[in-house]
Amino acid sequence: MKKWVIGSILIVFAFLPVLISQGQEKPSNSGELYDSSMELFHKGKFQEAMEGFSKLIQSFPKSKLVSYSHYMIGQSLLKMEKYEEAIQKFEFYLKTYPDGGRLREVEKGIQISKEKLKEKKEVAGTIEEIRPVPEEPKKVEAPAISEEPKKVEIPKAPEEPKKVEVKAPPEEPKVKYLPEVKRAKRRICAQVFYFDGKNLEEVEKRVRELKNAGIDTLILRVFQIKGDRIYKFVKPRHDEGVYFKTEYAPVVEDILGKIAEIAHRNGIDLFAWITTRYAAFGLEGHPEYRCKSYNFETKKMEVGRGFNLFHPNVLKRLEGLFRDLSRYPIDGILFQDDLILRHNEDFSIEANKAFLKEFGFTPHPDIFYIDPYKSDSGKYYVTAYTDRFWTWANWKNRWLMDVAKRLMSTAKESNPNLQFGINLYYETVLNHSNAVAWFSQSLSAALEKDFDYYAIMAYHRQTMKELNMEEKKVFDLMAEVSQKAVKLVGDPSKVLMKVQILDWKNYEVIPQKEVEEILSGILEQGEVSLAFVPYIHQFPLHLLKEKWTASK
Repeated sequence: MKKWVIGSILIVFAFLPVLISQGQEKPSNSGELYDSSMELFHKGKFQEAMEGFSKLIQSFPKSKLVSYSHYMIGQSLLKMEKYEEAIQKFEFYLKTYPDGGRLREVEKGIQISKEKLKEKKEVAGTIEEIRPVPEEPKKVEAPAISEEPKKVEIPKAPEEPKKVEVKAPPEEPKVKYLPEVKRAKRRICAQVFYFDGKNLEEVEKRVRELKNAGIDTLILRVFQIKGDRIYKFVKPRHDEGVYFKTEYAPVVEDILGKIAEIAHRNGIDLFAWITTRYAAFGLEGHPEYRCKSYNFETKKMEVGRGFNLFHPNVLKRLEGLFRDLSRYPIDGILFQDDLILRHNEDFSIEANKAFLKEFGFTPHPDIFYIDPYKSDSGKYYVTAYTDRFWTWANWKNRWLMDVAKRLMSTAKESNPNLQFGINLYYETVLNHSNAVAWFSQSLSAALEKDFDYYAIMAYHRQTMKELNMEEKKVFDLMAEVSQKAVKLVGDPSKVLMKVQILDWKNYEVIPQKEVEEILSGILEQGEVSLAFVPYIHQFPLHLLKEKWTASK
């Protein structure tokens, strides 16, 4: 049974064990059925959503979600413009649940339905009034019968009409990649968590090896998190910060320009891999700059790890970082996978004010989470989410994408040719609702911001362990992720599939044959871009070169 895992502050990958795509198996409880019906509703499949809500009412009559389901049926009818039926369903809710949690929304639904019904009748009446009265047909006298028929001239056969090409009504324009339009460059990348070279000469040796292996793009970590390994070839001034010159964060050492020179000298492009929400380096004394998360254990708000992206000072700081980063001779920027907000973040004052201004109610856990409880493992779960939660989660996603667009625009002020990629969880491709709920992340929303690359974190070893999945099934899953990503994005080269070559749980270099299996399934879906994660020189990348060159 799929459940929603809730943790106050968990690392990125702690959530994936329960991120099982909805719709892959028959819902077995009221919470699962409610969530799947809500997903259909948000996708505009209102008839199917109503069927799901009706099934919940029949199958789980004692569930607390029954009242919510009646309300959502009314909303579905309203969306389908069945206003009289919507009014009946909303009035049923008022009579049946006089103390229900949707009274205000139901009354608003009745009001909207009545207004729409009135408009519909008025329009129909207007059409009836202006309909022209048909004229009385003129009388035609029949000719008198004469004894001798009059000569009737037989008209000449008309000339064959000229052929006129009848044009079909124009179809709705579809997005497609025409031959004359330059497609994105297909990239084969190595993402560097750590270079083990002791000096820049050894670093350049590794870069040459990557070039010979068929790598054309280096994705370099330009930030340092406290406690993570620091590059061997630097003399750190701080234990956290960034690797480029800026006044908006501690500078561990300014190495980016030197690495860019090495990469370009060897014919390799360089993308700077930068954090956003977790770039709160040196700001321990400013809790107002941190997000607020809800702790289900204490039922209180806590200061979270990540930045509060609704605070104007935070946004100015990030703009400064991106502006300074873009002044280096780099080819692109990859957003770290922390540009997300989990389902219990952000309840900060600034976020609450912004949401209240737009939607008229203040975010609060009591109106978002249905039946939270603690499992035997000590983790917290909820049965389902309310419709108000979905409004909030989608709004957070929109805000995050607007922040990303703002940072991209800032960076392009100094370097107009910069390209941008964004890290996306594989669940974002497979299940829209899970991604919006868990990460406030949506591929469709990201597509609207026109990133150059959509980096899908298809880490198979991690998925196998966390979902307790067999090897063959996880291979098929990653191929499915690639297929759906290509279909949604359109241009396969813009889909950057990230392939795991090191098991970071036990630090085992993943066998070549295993990686080949993953690549085969992914590359069958099209000429996607690839990123090998994390780069480690012990893995024989050069032996895989024919896998992606053969697909060209």
